[in-house]
Amino acid sequence: MAAPAQFEALILGSGQGGKLLAWHLAHSGRRTAVVERHWIGGSCPNVNCMPSKNEIWSASVAHVARHAAEFGTKTGRVTIDMVKVRQRKRDMVDRQIAAHLRNYKDSGAGLIMGAGHFVAPKTLEVRLNDGGTRVLTADQVFLNVGTHATVPDVPGLQAASPLTNIEALELDHVPPHLIVLGGGYVGLEFGQAYRRFGSRVTIIEHGSQLLSREDHDVSEEMQRILSAEGVECLVAAQTLHVHGRSGKDVTVTVRTAAGEQRIEGSDILVAAGRTPNTAGIGLEEAGVELDARGYVRVNERLETSAPDVWAIGECAGSPHFTHASVDDFRIIMDNLAGGSEARAIG
Repeated sequence: MAAPAQFEALILGSGQGGKLLAWHLAHSGRRTAVVERHWIGGSCPNVNCMPSKNEIWSASVAHVARHAAEFGTKTGRVTIDMVKVRQRKRDMVDRQIAAHLRNYKDSGAGLIMGAGHFVAPKTLEVRLNDGGTRVLTADQVFLNVGTHATVPDVPGLQAASPLTNIEALELDHVPPHLIVLGGGYVGLEFGQAYRRFGSRVTIIEHGSQLLSREDHDVSEEMQRILSAEGVECLVAAQTLHVHGRSGKDVTVTVRTAAGEQRIEGSDILVAAGRTPNTAGIGLEEAGVELDARGYVRVNERLETSAPDVWAIGECAGSPHFTHASVDDFRIIMDNLAGGSEARAIG
């Protein structure tokens, strides 16, 4: 093993809370490094929050244009250029990445692009994206590894190469019929957006209502809005199996109270929850325990089972929102400064 480079603070993952922590610690004079395998700035500016809202806005413009006559504005036939929609999104992402790189330079925090794997407590071996490896060790380590889209264990689904939120933002065409597995926030956002772009859309939700965490009246209103726009919503529907390949022809067989039915579409999107990115990164070597769902086990101060190791954001089981990760950053900074701020539970 090569001689390790020593840091005062080492952050694995450059998501919202982690990058704020890195910039703050580096500004204060601490030797700080961030290891990021792909998305500079994390998922929010690259493949989740901001890019999805960018394309949702394009879809909203298309929707308004189609209904302009209702407001006294006459237009011709509305057509969608998904290559242009995608490029507009990509341009925004490029601007965000450039801003992040400026922040790293201005703060003095190091950004190391590569895949990290713990080989000992507070010791990380990094397989660099441009070749070679580095070994890093630190006085304090912060886990900010996030989550990825869960692909449910449905026969034939994996073989169908389904879209996730990442691939759905990279389409260069409007799918003729998009089937969405999951009636949560992500599924509804993409379902409505692609309906407004011109796709036929079917949303399949295994629970008794859309948006399972919301009050029933909220769920009912969302289903009413979507149905009024032509989105087909199936609730209390069990997905039995999937045939075909997304992007070509795909058939989904579901069971509802009315019996089994086959839904034939062109593309399938999985939006059925998230899985923490904690497997295969050597957390057992670092002495970091996971809970039964694979999230990093933390206390109310976001401390893990390993001394001087913290976890931030989704991988710590925090709510899957950018502002929640920002709050985790504040909690950790308060405790590093000798405070006692705790994460709210429930």
